[in-house]
This record gives sequence, structure tokens and C-alpha cells, in this order.
Amino acid sequence: MSRDYLLDTNIFGYLTEANEESPSRSEAVILKNKLDNIPKESRLLCCSISLGEIQYGINTASEKVKPNLQKVLECIKSLPILPIDEKVAESAYSDLRARLFEKYAPKDGKKRKRLEEWIDPTTSKILGIQENDLWIVAVALTFNLTVVSNDKMEALKAVAGAEISFEDWLNH
Repeated sequence: MSRDYLLDTNIFGYLTEANEESPSRSEAVILKNKLDNIPKESRLLCCSISLGEIQYGINTASEKVKPNLQKVLECIKSLPILPIDEKVAESAYSDLRARLFEKYAPKDGKKRKRLEEWIDPTTSKILGIQENDLWIVAVALTFNLTVVSNDKMEALKAVAGAEISFEDWLNH
């Protein structure tokens, strides 16, 4: 059975280099090998969040960095781009965010902090959940996709459970 994959934004720089004839960074070589071994019927997909993140990078980057980010943007645009729509927002995003709230939101009656500032009550470490990662995972959940990311996303994995799978193609 083939799987379809939703690539997180942090994968696209490596993917751009992996698509070159002779990738130089070891992560790009690892990614190229992984891509060569996924089933041909599997699809690689992108989320509109990643498109926005890279375009933001282009808009704020130095002239020296812009050409590299432009290549990444072209790589993103070469894949089908899944939108954030009502189904994603109303079901997957709201459900995942509510699960995160139940597990990690401050329970001491103090002002609710931003998602990115929530602390794991077991370890007292900041969770570091990025709002955009939450949206990307919500898209993957909606379309039954495997998330490919180099981020840990431990808190999201904990609340998503077996409903979604995550893979890090850069680390074995």
C-alpha cells in the first residue's frame, strides 16, 4: 500500500538540493536516497502554509539569500499545494488545538499564553509548538497524509496519537 506525504517547510531546502545533479550536503544526499526508494505511486504534497513561509522568507531576505529561496519556492510550486479550507479549520485544526489545550494549556487561572509559550507540565520545558506546524499537521490529518518533517513535533505527536504518522527522512 502506498502512502502520500505532506512535506513540512523545513524539508524543501534539502529537496531543492536533492533534485540537483550532485547534492553536496549530507542531508540532501540522504533525502535523495529516500526519494529514490519511495513507491512510484506515492505522492509528495505541499501545504499552502509552506508556500507562505517561503514567500515570507523571500520578502524579508537579503539579496544574497533570495536566489536560494526562489529555488525553494519553485520546488514547492512544482508539487500539488493543498489549501487551508473550512474542513481543515473546522475539524482537524480545531480538534488538534483543543487537544493541545487540554493537555498543555496553563491550568493555574493565569492569562492563557500563546501556543508557542505553553510548557509541558511533566518536564517544565517550553513545548515550542509552532502555529504553522499545527496547521500543516491539520492538513495532513484531513487528507490522511504522512507528515515528513525534520522537526520533533513531540507535543503534536502526543495529541495526534495513531491518527497520523510522522517521518523524518533526514535522520534514520
